[in-house]
Amino acid sequence: MSSHGPTQNAFMQNAPTQNASVHDAPIQNDPTQHAPIQNHAEVNEHTPVIDPAFIDTSSPEDSRASFRTTDYDSLVPHIHARFPHIDPLYILKTFRGTITAEGLVWFDVDRQDATPPDFINLAHLMYCFEIYAQIVCILASPQGAEMEIELQHALADYRIRVLKYSRWATFHSLNEWHKANLEVQFRDGQDRVEGWRERRLELEGLLRRQM
Repeated sequence: MSSHGPTQNAFMQNAPTQNASVHDAPIQNDPTQHAPIQNHAEVNEHTPVIDPAFIDTSSPEDSRASFRTTDYDSLVPHIHARFPHIDPLYILKTFRGTITAEGLVWFDVDRQDATPPDFINLAHLMYCFEIYAQIVCILASPQGAEMEIELQHALADYRIRVLKYSRWATFHSLNEWHKANLEVQFRDGQDRVEGWRERRLELEGLLRRQM
């Protein structure tokens, strides 16, 4: 037996266990994970503070597709003033274009589940998208009032298209179509007006008629 055996055994007996739940782990450990939400009161009373230098470094400034003329730091106070309970992580992800279509669910600050898998119905989908769309318009505002108005109109055209399709498409297929459109828009530029108005025929095959 090694002479170091008892010392190692004693150390292992006194070492702290590693049984903390995922809700106890700090968000900085994995920038892709959603911020833990304990309950509704916590969301409303304690907006999490995120170190922006530590997250989303996968999207450097020179490769960002959206908001190329936007000074993020100058607009954050305006976004927080309008949406004080939105997690800063997802505002920054929107700015950098690293948010995912499913990630828009985190703009629902009233959710009770810490890990909601998806939009639960059409109203929920539209609610999350509307908050996202208003944040997009604030981030695009340095491009001028005329551009911001055009972007608002384009986003309204997109919402009308979603609602029109919802009259005959199943929600599951509409949800998949919506998320596919969002991913294209994230890639090509969230402030690209013509993108929100474009009918992507190749994606309409995802839609299925209600029985």
